[in-house]
Amino acid sequence: MKVFGNESNKTRLETIMYKEIIPKVELLVGPLTPECIRYIISSCRLKQVSKDQYIEESGAYEDGHLHFLYSGIAHSFYYHDESDRTFVTRLWKKDDILFDVNSFVNCEDRKEDIQMLEDGELISIGHYHLKNLLNNSPKLLSLSTYLQIERETYNKFYQHLLKSSVEERLNLFLKHNPTIINRINKDCIAQHLNVSRSRLSTAYAQYKLNRER
Repeated sequence: MKVFGNESNKTRLETIMYKEIIPKVELLVGPLTPECIRYIISSCRLKQVSKDQYIEESGAYEDGHLHFLYSGIAHSFYYHDESDRTFVTRLWKKDDILFDVNSFVNCEDRKEDIQMLEDGELISIGHYHLKNLLNNSPKLLSLSTYLQIERETYNKFYQHLLKSSVEERLNLFLKHNPTIINRINKDCIAQHLNVSRSRLSTAYAQYKLNRER
């Protein structure tokens, strides 16, 4: 768990929102009113989270949150009963937005869990606060569209990745995530790439050998 001296979560949240988050949002949707900014900040919570902590569990759509991963690494996954396997659908890192767009838009139950793979910080807003925010500030609806496009783009990339050879999967993964492999359990990476742990180790050893030549 991270400790930040005497600085309160509320103060840190306001600092992060005004200096980092709000400017990024305004680049996408245009200037926000002071009232809108105040509502966003009052509806969000800054949370320090620990390795292995669950930040979302599958369940009712109204219990879901939108999370901005300010620091740390997390993964989304689900358990498939018939095959008795866990599938890691995505690894999340700093500045990623963790949000089940389909669940929010279509009022469908969330099917995946999200768990931290190292200590970190989140800025979170709950389902109903987010719904009220979008109802009162329609220009922010374009953020939902942006996230839907991002998810579709990622899903296409991920399906392409899974159709590649093990070596190509690892190369593509490391190209987009050059430092993650040294920070988290490699079992998670193997699950994400849909390969065995031993096959990942062999491919990674060959990858490092090729890099040294």
